[in-house]
Amino acid sequence: MSEFVKLRVLPYNKEIVVEKNKNLLQTLISSGINIYASCGGRGTCGKCKIKILEGKYTTESSQFISEEEKRQGIVLACKTLPVSDIIVELLSQLNFIEEIQQHSFLHKEFWQKDLKEYIIKNFDFSPLVKLLHLNLPKPSIDDHVADVDRMINYISQKEKINVVFDNIELITSLPELLRKNNWVVDTVLNEEFCVNEETSVYKINCISKVEKLYAIAVDIGTTTVVVALVDVLNSEVLGVYSAINQQIVYGSDVITRIIHSEQENGLKELNQKVVYTINELINLAIKNANIQQKDIYAATVSGNTTMIHLFLNLPAKYIRREPYIPVVNRVPPIEAYKTGLMINPLGKIYCLPLVASYIGGDIVGGVVACGIDESQELCVLLDLGTNGEMVVGNKDFLVSAACSCGPAFEGVGIKSGMVATVGAIEDIEIRDEEVLYKVIGDTKPVGICGSGLIDIPAVLYKAGVIDRSGKFIVDNKKFKNRIRENADGEYEFVVVEKEFTLNKQDIVITESDIENILRSKGAIFHGLHTLIKYLNLYLEDIKKIYISGGFGSFIDIKKAQLLGLFPDIEQEKFVVSGNTSLLSAILFLLSSYARKRIYKVQQKMTYIDLSSLPMYMNEYTSALFIPHTDLSLFPNIAKELRR
Repeated sequence: MSEFVKLRVLPYNKEIVVEKNKNLLQTLISSGINIYASCGGRGTCGKCKIKILEGKYTTESSQFISEEEKRQGIVLACKTLPVSDIIVELLSQLNFIEEIQQHSFLHKEFWQKDLKEYIIKNFDFSPLVKLLHLNLPKPSIDDHVADVDRMINYISQKEKINVVFDNIELITSLPELLRKNNWVVDTVLNEEFCVNEETSVYKINCISKVEKLYAIAVDIGTTTVVVALVDVLNSEVLGVYSAINQQIVYGSDVITRIIHSEQENGLKELNQKVVYTINELINLAIKNANIQQKDIYAATVSGNTTMIHLFLNLPAKYIRREPYIPVVNRVPPIEAYKTGLMINPLGKIYCLPLVASYIGGDIVGGVVACGIDESQELCVLLDLGTNGEMVVGNKDFLVSAACSCGPAFEGVGIKSGMVATVGAIEDIEIRDEEVLYKVIGDTKPVGICGSGLIDIPAVLYKAGVIDRSGKFIVDNKKFKNRIRENADGEYEFVVVEKEFTLNKQDIVITESDIENILRSKGAIFHGLHTLIKYLNLYLEDIKKIYISGGFGSFIDIKKAQLLGLFPDIEQEKFVVSGNTSLLSAILFLLSSYARKRIYKVQQKMTYIDLSSLPMYMNEYTSALFIPHTDLSLFPNIAKELRR
């Protein structure tokens, strides 16, 4: 029989009852207290440090806990079991939700102020959800068509669409509703889309007094979730909101989360976390827009294959096991109440189609958002996030691949890292002995986002602060006041002193941070280089490289090339595209032509497993240097460095 003790958590001053044999990380997370552990609680990341203030406990020794920290009562939550009533203090917390600027995610090249005009010009305007005001002909002794047929016939003739009506609850209430309202009713229809049909079929999902019609577009990223609230009638985005994906408490990457999903209740926990994250964003959006949940009749969801599986509560374990097969690639429309999303219960959830275990709807939609599927020229889509996905092709062929680059570009696992939002350093320069930086929101800095993290190793290398492997040159006289050894015994560079930051903490970059960034950039570049070689093409053949991802709008192409993240080709070939996953979810929502193109891309796209190619594994380590061990791949950068 389980024994229980009381746990008090500071600074929340929250008291909970816990099992003696359950580690504190699991206890805190299950109690709604989010504490970050990138390894999923296996004790290999050292991120879930807490301080024991009072009480008895047992804990395992760890390389991540110094002797000084031991004396202070600091332990890893995942390796600590309470023995008596206990008081703990959290040393770090995850702040989840915030409103973001639309331009941060929807780049100007693909985004116009008048959304409807943009969609009509480039696609067509035919939303997944329609609102019809019906004035039905009244039945008579000479017109004795049944109520359901009367509605279907009237809508089909007026709108020139195929309609089905199979909701038994609505059908049961229909006779009284029609007669009470003198045959004048409002009807909401949701598309039951089938790619092989020329004409879409719409399903009647609501009959009542309806004046407003909203939908949400969702981008489920491994690290960040973004929700856009869309006024369907006016084709207007009312707000864009982001949050850290709360699944992150179970691990920072998809593999760690899949492993957690295989544990008892693990899949349910991951599903609940992502649904909760989306619902929190929905609540924030409707509060700011002063609307009601019942007025949201559709949601389009874009994300990688694992995120969609976890969102739908589908088993994901075979995604990581050879031969790496997902449960489903095309998900039919689902009633909202079956997913837990807090919109109109009869509203529909639409997921963008998937290609393979590591190529999801975010990439399929991104190809359409960038127009690669209709391009005559050879193009590349590079999605920079926790997972590095890429597509090479044009209107004739599309080949995709993926590589695990980790969450460093999202700011996760980086000492002063953060997502691209207000307070994040997005651009860094070093001139003489001065560090110059630009902050999103034009405020005091709090940390460094992805674009800034790409800048840092490049500018530090160019300034002679680090060598090509990312190690600090500690006898650098110019920056001797900024290079120091931290409490963990590793060197770090002070980017911004604490007196100039918003949170009064130094913003730094450590050697292990740089190592993580180099691993991420190496995976992306080497993945693209391998895929191009596999297709018997050359980097010089590429005419356009579209850069997508949440922080894509801030990337300095030149610095990314110096780092070795991007190929050393003409800068004008790069198009920074922002969050094409979110944009494609909006397009999927509002345009039938976009939907058909997205399904067509999913059908024609080929997936290549890079890990199965000997050339990929054999040459990966060459990409872990700045910019690369083979400088012939970076001729222009090599010339510049020799000057």
